[in-house]
Amino acid sequence: MRIFGTFFLVLFFTSGVAYAHGECCLSRSLCEATTSNVITATNFGLSLQYEYSNMETIREGSHSRSPNSVLDDVASTWPKMPKEEKSFSVPTRMIMQKYTLLGTYSATKRLQFMATIPYVINDMDMKMVMRSPMGMDMKMKMEMDAVEGFGDMTLMGLYKVYTDNSDFPTKKLTAGMGLKLPTGKNDEGTDSGHLVHAMMQPGTGSWDPIFLVNYMHTLSPVVFQTNLMYHVTTEGDEGYEFGDKVSLDLVARYPIIGYLNPGLELNLFHAGQDKDHDGKYSRPDVSLIDNPDNTGITSVSITPSLQIRIPKTGGSIDLKFQQPLYQHARGVQQVVDWRAMAAIVWAF
Repeated sequence: MRIFGTFFLVLFFTSGVAYAHGECCLSRSLCEATTSNVITATNFGLSLQYEYSNMETIREGSHSRSPNSVLDDVASTWPKMPKEEKSFSVPTRMIMQKYTLLGTYSATKRLQFMATIPYVINDMDMKMVMRSPMGMDMKMKMEMDAVEGFGDMTLMGLYKVYTDNSDFPTKKLTAGMGLKLPTGKNDEGTDSGHLVHAMMQPGTGSWDPIFLVNYMHTLSPVVFQTNLMYHVTTEGDEGYEFGDKVSLDLVARYPIIGYLNPGLELNLFHAGQDKDHDGKYSRPDVSLIDNPDNTGITSVSITPSLQIRIPKTGGSIDLKFQQPLYQHARGVQQVVDWRAMAAIVWAF
């Protein structure tokens, strides 16, 4: 056990360098926890999660757009010979990574507490169009510096409202309530003196309540789970308010052998429109992603998964790959093309 503990700590503190705002993935981290073995721990559980999100596609509504077509549309509204240089940028690729250390403590057979500490990393490539006062247009590619740091911590309480068997339940209803704390930095700046894009900031600066309901039902040999989460966002200390988020996950797992459990999930997600109350992050005339009008999305994704239990221990490894089936973006925005997730879980 000491060897595992040492390995876990080393893995966490050396798990790299990396990205920024985990706001879009917060619900994923908590949902992964509620459908993994970490909440089955008798005393306490530990989980280290890793998420890798690849974003390249730009959508307007449910239709895809190329970066060049967006730039050309914007440039067509400019004067042929502007008094001052004009410029506008769009993202061409964004890589979001997040490491989340999650711990649970069982106070009683029904009451459990959970805490998460994320470390996020964001890399972005962009393309810009410029028009000089002489009327000359030029397009160029740009690579932003990576933004990274600890994100917002989350504390949550989980209560087993109903279970048909306290030791080996086949039916279980769990309700949760939590709070996201503004522990991550949300005022990272650029060399030009502007704030980094709100979605790339490690934190949000807001205190957000989170509500969760999870239902598990075993129809041997298949285990079904339904997970509903509502994230109520509030205004951050820099005046930016992300849209409320609702997620619904339908999960099925089929244990083909004792220690190997493949599964399939259907994930529904909705995020409301952001608001920049103080205008500190908004530059809609020069950047596609610095415009709150281009925020808010509804998506449906499918996620095949594989859970590998480590024999004769409380450990397991969870692997998942998420592929969007449908996305409807508000305005014009870059969306997730695919997401890979991995977690090592240990229940004590």
